[in-house]
Amino acid sequence: MAYGIYSVADSNFFPGVVAAINSLRLHGCRAPLAIVDIGLDGWMRHYLEQFGDVKVLDIQPLVGRVRYTDVKSCEEPVMRHWAYKAFAIAHYDLFARFTFIDADFLPLCDLERELSPRIERGEFVSSADGWNTWGEAHREAIGVEPGTYLNVNAGFFSLDMAVHGAVIREWRDLMTRSRPFDLWYGDQGALNAILDKYCVPKTALDPLLWNQTWLNEELAAGDAVVRHGRRLLHRPTGQRIFAWHGCGWYKLWHQIGIDHFRDDPGERDRFRTECVGRSPGAVLEVFRELLFMDRFNEPLMQHGHRVVESRRGRMTPRQSRATPKLEG
Repeated sequence: MAYGIYSVADSNFFPGVVAAINSLRLHGCRAPLAIVDIGLDGWMRHYLEQFGDVKVLDIQPLVGRVRYTDVKSCEEPVMRHWAYKAFAIAHYDLFARFTFIDADFLPLCDLERELSPRIERGEFVSSADGWNTWGEAHREAIGVEPGTYLNVNAGFFSLDMAVHGAVIREWRDLMTRSRPFDLWYGDQGALNAILDKYCVPKTALDPLLWNQTWLNEELAAGDAVVRHGRRLLHRPTGQRIFAWHGCGWYKLWHQIGIDHFRDDPGERDRFRTECVGRSPGAVLEVFRELLFMDRFNEPLMQHGHRVVESRRGRMTPRQSRATPKLEG
């Protein structure tokens, strides 16, 4: 396929993926989506497949088969340090050009329309997210020249496989070596180190408008986001916000009382209290509406601290513990 969107989800991140799909369709994006299943409940997989042009990809063909190449270890590299991103994209290779979004990344536009011109020019598109300094140990590991480089976020990036496919494959291969995990932060550091090794120019979109991550609390405290119809605007400048990316443990669904991760009521209540003020209120309002939208699939319902299916007005919660949930 020419262009598509990848994401990854388990049962904890299911609400984020549903809101993202609803938002993309609402904003006119008809691109196919591939959701990598790293721990969805059965009914969640079925629900996602009821959206048009959404495919759920099984990570299990890789889990249990891939091992580290430089150490004797029973540890599974596919599910460590977010490595499933690289493994799944390289393994399934569904789209000639694609955008990858984390499951806590909420697109607020038609990603294909906004990003395709840059992708078609052969750009590696992401957003600025701090800096990395590589030293001699990093050069020994993969050959990157020591120095300080712009870091881009691995939770949101776009590329053309004809131009950058080798980067994705080396990213995957690097995850089968144990030593690099001690040299940089999970998947993001590894991806940036490979880009820097080959001096790949990084198109870094404004994090304020595309990839807020660590800006969440600052923007919330400053009441810096306002809603204007279907759009979110940065109040001080009037600029449109094209996407919203959460940060750390405090996901948008956690902040509206949905928590598929914490089973203990006391722990859940304490965490809900910690969530207060972590993201702007306008963002939470839009997220809630997108999550429970009924235009592109049967609407979900909130039942206690969970989202459940709604069948003819009847709530039908179904749960499975067959696959361990990831933290986050």
